[in-house]
Amino acid sequence: MAAFPEPFVSLLVNGVDVGSELAPYLIDFAWTDNLHGKADEIAVTLRDDTGLWRGAWRPEQGDIVTVPAIGYRGGAFVPAGLFQVDIPSASGSRGNDTLKFRAISAFPETTQRTLKSKGHENTTLEKIIQDVGGRHGLTIKGAIEAVNFVYKRQRRERDLEFIKRLAEDFGHFVSIKDGALVFFKREDIESQGPVRTLEISDLAAGTRWSAKEKTDKTYSKARVRYLKGENKRLITQEVQDLSAPAGDTLEIDERVEDEDQAKKLAKSRLAKANEDRRTARVTVIGDPLLIAGQVIALGSSFGKYAGNYLTHVSKHRQKRANYTTALELKGV
Repeated sequence: MAAFPEPFVSLLVNGVDVGSELAPYLIDFAWTDNLHGKADEIAVTLRDDTGLWRGAWRPEQGDIVTVPAIGYRGGAFVPAGLFQVDIPSASGSRGNDTLKFRAISAFPETTQRTLKSKGHENTTLEKIIQDVGGRHGLTIKGAIEAVNFVYKRQRRERDLEFIKRLAEDFGHFVSIKDGALVFFKREDIESQGPVRTLEISDLAAGTRWSAKEKTDKTYSKARVRYLKGENKRLITQEVQDLSAPAGDTLEIDERVEDEDQAKKLAKSRLAKANEDRRTARVTVIGDPLLIAGQVIALGSSFGKYAGNYLTHVSKHRQKRANYTTALELKGV
């Protein structure tokens, strides 16, 4: 009988490779890979019988942690990225101590938590994102829709909340990875073919799957109506979601420059409002190649819940040599 491959994770703290020392101490390692609106995160629990990890080796708040690889020795693996330690903690009893720490890819500087109001004049969506991201040392990656603004206001929002709102309003997903704001166009990412088809038989032993379809708080149409300027020119656009059951219209009263921008806003707001209409959660045997932003197909064994879904969250967990990947999916 062939042996199962050995799961492993490589971990560097402040550039020091502790991977060779980590395996005997690792109780639990989890990497949460998010598609939109949240920073990626790792959570680590280490056995600390001798006090090594609560002593000189303890990661301090603000320390840089890199995960060059998570996967299987001699098999598939991927990098998880760059993180900054939040607050480490320790607990236990005599001879049975543990240390835990959490690290996130959005560095928790105080300036990121400040509520701001600011007007942006004669600019573009990309320029606003570059300006706001640059204030926090974040580079910009990915394609950004060409949208022009005569005026756009940040309304008592944290900078990253403002960027998230702009991304959603004009058809993008955005996340923070390796010190960069990474953008994906919703249309591009949802139109991908599935990277894998899952059946119920693929689920990890001892895990459960769940799926849900709902019709409440979903919309069949979205309509933008805005009176622009002193002459009160009415700008209006309406879009329809043909896959949604007949129902309410999402009414949007938001500043827009023209009919083209109104249509983009209506389409993006409608897609965002309806993205939770069909959702599923599954946990499979650990697969480092399953990451956020991929389309996954649920096969025929899922019955009426079969179909294509976009992976919004992929959580990779290694616990005492047991490796699982939990996926949070939304229908496309």
